[in-house]
Amino acid sequence: MIDRRNVLTGLSVTGSLLAAPLAARPTTTKGGGLLDVTSAEGRFRNFIMMRGALDEGLITSWVSARYYGVVEDRMDPLFAVVSAVWSRYRQVADGFEAVNFELAWFTDPVTGKALETWDNPYTGKTCKVPTGGMPPSKIRFGRDLSFHIAREIPGLQMEHDVLPFDVRGDDVWVTERSRTALAFPGAAKPFRYSESNTFHARRHDLTRPGATRVTSEVSFTNVCSWRPWMEMGDRPGHLTATGIGRQNASPDSLPPAFVAATRERRPEMLTNPGAILQPLWDAKG
Repeated sequence: MIDRRNVLTGLSVTGSLLAAPLAARPTTTKGGGLLDVTSAEGRFRNFIMMRGALDEGLITSWVSARYYGVVEDRMDPLFAVVSAVWSRYRQVADGFEAVNFELAWFTDPVTGKALETWDNPYTGKTCKVPTGGMPPSKIRFGRDLSFHIAREIPGLQMEHDVLPFDVRGDDVWVTERSRTALAFPGAAKPFRYSESNTFHARRHDLTRPGATRVTSEVSFTNVCSWRPWMEMGDRPGHLTATGIGRQNASPDSLPPAFVAATRERRPEMLTNPGAILQPLWDAKG
């Protein structure tokens, strides 16, 4: 889900944020029990708690979504996707860095079974379906909520921003969105991928004394070019997906379709998902 994003300059952060580790700072304002999502420090702290964690423990997140093909003004249901992201966050001098790994399965929207082949209704071809996701990678959020990837990717253009928080009673929402384009050698057009994730948490969880993370319900939307494995050639159109997810989720809440496919093909990810992150976590810098 979530990490094909760039840096947008946000609000400047005052030096007072550097005075103490975030995990040790109080979660309430001086007024007591009030949620601060307007100051640079408050925005940063609460965003990290909703998307990741102020502590260094393993985080499990997931998404379950449906993909549609869009040609002109027609939207055709195609296939589904279930994915999980495992990550760990830690504080660094200029923000928080994280290591992530995503595993995703494209599935039959009716049976939930992971697809090995898919019959393309646009072309009539039977396409081989790959495993989705992203390999282990390292990212960093600056204190201004700017987003940075550890290693530059040639040909990649990215934009990323975090919208203002929306607070109503005990409900807290914040939206993170990204837009990317990746040019491949010999390709006529870049592959474009845009994503929006709206995180929903509870005020009482965010302001609980000593809290370092909260569970967020996620509303997920993306728009992207035809995926290469669909073999669409230069046919006009694109994909879009809508779905739900959860950050800081209990492993017991992973989508059943994801669990079934992973148990069959990558069972180690259900028993010890942190192991795949450990080498990158241990690599400093």
